[in-house]
Amino acid sequence: MISAVTFCTKLHTKSILLRATPTNPSLLILIFPGQQTELVTAAGISELTGNSREFDLSPCKAVLPSKGRLETTTMSAEKAAFEREVAELEEFWKQPRFARTKRPYTAAQVVSKRGTVRIQYPSDVMAKKLWALLEAHSKAGTPSHTYGALDPVQVTQMAKHLETVYVSGWQSSSTASSTNEPGPDLADYPSNTVPNKVEHLFYAQLFHDRKQRSARAQLSEAELANTPYIDYLRPLIADGDTGHGGLTALVKMFVEKGAAGIHIEDQRLERRNVDIWQERCSSPSLHISRLVAMRLQLDIMHTSTLVIARTDSEAATLITSPVDPRDHPFILGATNPACIDDYAAGAGGVGLVKAMIDAEARGLSGAQLQAVEDNWINQAGLKTFSEVLGDALQKQGVSAAKVNQFQQEANKGSFETAVQLAQGKYGLRTLPPFSWDAARTREGFYRYRGGTAAAIVRAAAFAPHADLLWMETKSPILAQAKEFAKGVHAIRPGHWLAYNLSPSFNWDAAGLSTKDMQDYVWQLGKLGFVWQFITLGGLHSNAYISELFAKAYAKEGMKAYVELVQRRERDIGCDVLTHQKWSGADYVDSLLMTATGGISSTAAMGKGVTESQFATKGKL
Repeated sequence: MISAVTFCTKLHTKSILLRATPTNPSLLILIFPGQQTELVTAAGISELTGNSREFDLSPCKAVLPSKGRLETTTMSAEKAAFEREVAELEEFWKQPRFARTKRPYTAAQVVSKRGTVRIQYPSDVMAKKLWALLEAHSKAGTPSHTYGALDPVQVTQMAKHLETVYVSGWQSSSTASSTNEPGPDLADYPSNTVPNKVEHLFYAQLFHDRKQRSARAQLSEAELANTPYIDYLRPLIADGDTGHGGLTALVKMFVEKGAAGIHIEDQRLERRNVDIWQERCSSPSLHISRLVAMRLQLDIMHTSTLVIARTDSEAATLITSPVDPRDHPFILGATNPACIDDYAAGAGGVGLVKAMIDAEARGLSGAQLQAVEDNWINQAGLKTFSEVLGDALQKQGVSAAKVNQFQQEANKGSFETAVQLAQGKYGLRTLPPFSWDAARTREGFYRYRGGTAAAIVRAAAFAPHADLLWMETKSPILAQAKEFAKGVHAIRPGHWLAYNLSPSFNWDAAGLSTKDMQDYVWQLGKLGFVWQFITLGGLHSNAYISELFAKAYAKEGMKAYVELVQRRERDIGCDVLTHQKWSGADYVDSLLMTATGGISSTAAMGKGVTESQFATKGKL
């Protein structure tokens, strides 16, 4: 029989579980949710430590009425287990790691979505490691910087020098699609592509970790002291794009495959464009729902996986709708009555969609249609509502200082709030023409003025649901990074930031000196950008050495290989020089020897193995 007991005093209320002993119904076992110490102020009960202790309830009746009450109800084993798991999850959420996290759901709702078998995911170990790593960098004002790895070769070499590993969607779509069909990163590759790459790299990390441990187990204390240890288990942070293919299913795959962190962006899936010089379509509050769904899935799986929220609003020119008031200050509308077709309001102009439909009806197409759109935009006088209302106030004679003050206040709220502010506090008599509907594209998207200010608003909104915040930018501008960090931290103090050290930037044309480039990641670290990454570092470095070697090899044969590859591997101490050992031949031999009692005539690294040639340097 399982009983649930609620013990209430003036000081605290604590739900506990009691199990009756078979021999004495009044002798119960107190079951705590975790390894906690509790002091129950009742006769016959003293300080209790551990998961369970026996005590006698019989004296309680005489003591409790003046200090509290003891209520006992029958509860099935199934219900008791459920309540215990809920209590454990609530304690899990109280960790400092989740101090900045907001959840719009309860622990009971999460537990009800779990199965009865608790699975411990290796990726959770890596997530906890990643959190501790970034926490240390945050306190020190330093960055952890990395780049996208292509394969096990790169991930093992990165492990010697870098603390984390990035898994890029672009690199995966271009080189490792699960259909083997390469293409650009337009989020149209199979949804298991990046999770599969995560698994590929994670399995490599696990293998080389096992291989190293086996080798070090054979060393003496003196040899261990002189043999550097390599931490191959560097946390993997994966590109979740927009969550295409089913967000919770994608998150589940990432956790199962080994990801310690996942980032997701606020672009609209069907309009996604990874090229940061092209216009992009950013979705509004839908992204918060995505982030909540991610956290829910992670809670169901009981992992500490980090969530990184990326916003593309800095370069956005379109959004899906004006339903989110936080977007209102950045939505552009037509101000020319000739371009406004709000018939309900008595406007008889021609909006963009109607202008385009009329042009198509006249047989125009291609560049001619583009010219119609460009002409309409030039005539529409596109502005934000705070600009339009500010202009109207200025025409009424309101001072420039007052207009500026109004616009600052208006940009903190919705369109409706701005109108009330203009009419009430600042005395606007007549509303000027303005319609953001008239400027919509044929696909129904609203025109948007992106920028750092827009990104700050978005990032601050995402912060309660994400561990790190990332503003995608067009170029490496330290002043812009400072503006973003200052704006976010004014609203969400200390929140961790991420930065894309993009290879799409022309770094030589960015106005940075060689010293500026050298210091850039550390300058960002001081601003709170605790995690930074070159998305395609693996792809570009691979392309560089492949082009360099292939070109020389075609003309110089083995001289090129020795000079550009083999000799350089030896000079820098690259362990892939002895590729059989790197691939684990020694490790597999040790497995074989273990299984065969220490003798094998088919060992991979037996007598005559070619790798023995590298015991000495030799000469060309």
